[in-house]
Amino acid sequence: MTGRVTIAQVAEEAGVSAMTVSNVMNGKPGASEETRRRVLEVAGRLGYRPNVSARNLKGGRSGLIGLIALDLTSQYGLEILRGVADELADAEQELLVNASYHDAAREKDRVEFLGRGLVDGVLMIAPVLEDETVKLLRRQNLPCVIIDPRRLEVPLPRLSVDNYHGMRQGTQHLIDLGHTRIAYIRGEEDLESTSVRFQGFEDAMRLAGLKVDPRMVASCDFSYASGFRTATQLISEHRPTAIVAGADLMALGAVDAARASGLDVPSEFSVVGFDDLPQAAQSFPGLTTVRQPLHDMGQKAARALLSLIEGQKLLMEHMEVGTQLVIRNSTAPPRRGEPHILPRRGAET
Repeated sequence: MTGRVTIAQVAEEAGVSAMTVSNVMNGKPGASEETRRRVLEVAGRLGYRPNVSARNLKGGRSGLIGLIALDLTSQYGLEILRGVADELADAEQELLVNASYHDAAREKDRVEFLGRGLVDGVLMIAPVLEDETVKLLRRQNLPCVIIDPRRLEVPLPRLSVDNYHGMRQGTQHLIDLGHTRIAYIRGEEDLESTSVRFQGFEDAMRLAGLKVDPRMVASCDFSYASGFRTATQLISEHRPTAIVAGADLMALGAVDAARASGLDVPSEFSVVGFDDLPQAAQSFPGLTTVRQPLHDMGQKAARALLSLIEGQKLLMEHMEVGTQLVIRNSTAPPRRGEPHILPRRGAET
């Protein structure tokens, strides 16, 4: 059969009305199981595909979902985006991707642009989300779900991970191995998750009867280079036997900082990260880390947004997903019976 197969052709071949074909293809009740099977068999044999754009326009919808990411360079955001794209593909929705690149004004401009009827709803990954942008979203009555909000109490539907218990579990792993001199590298301070993860670290130490040495706590941005510099300083000045980092890229920097300081990972120095980016499994040694289910987060947020677009009310405004400790080869018990090896100084290059 040449040209686009129409619903009328499927109806004639299956011996039913066009309305019955439409109901079957859209999953609506009313047809018997035998009729449903016959319609689907004929549609598949003829190669019929529903005209999604026409269907959406009838309902006053564009069939487009907007996504505003903080940037399009980090593996973190790309893994979430992959989950969103997979979920929307199953729902026959198209995705329009934008990035704010940490610019609050650009973010607000993108929201205003998308809210002019271009999209049916919007997802935002770790947005800056100033108050004016929140007001704009509400004024436009644009369905929106925030993924990994900077402030957990932002007054919009939002999805985050259990940062507290995830970091407690990662820290407890080092404690169970026998580490007591554990340094901590915090993330960017304008994120509430940074404080929540640090609280998990502090509580794990406290409940184990260990004191957190404030000299062995430092902050940096979520980058490999920043993690390398910060870990190098902590190792040089305070000689911890392990480091917990608030993100994988910082942790991978810490692994290389330990090596550059003359320490073997993990026999002489252990590192735990947070995220479980693809690089964590691909590095050498493989990075022990707390897994955020990034792909699943994207899927779950997309499902929530589609429900809002359909006029359904979410069971809860704040959705939280669990984390999982993934033990690889960057952690081991500290050496016993000998002092911690000092970093090499003045090594020849």
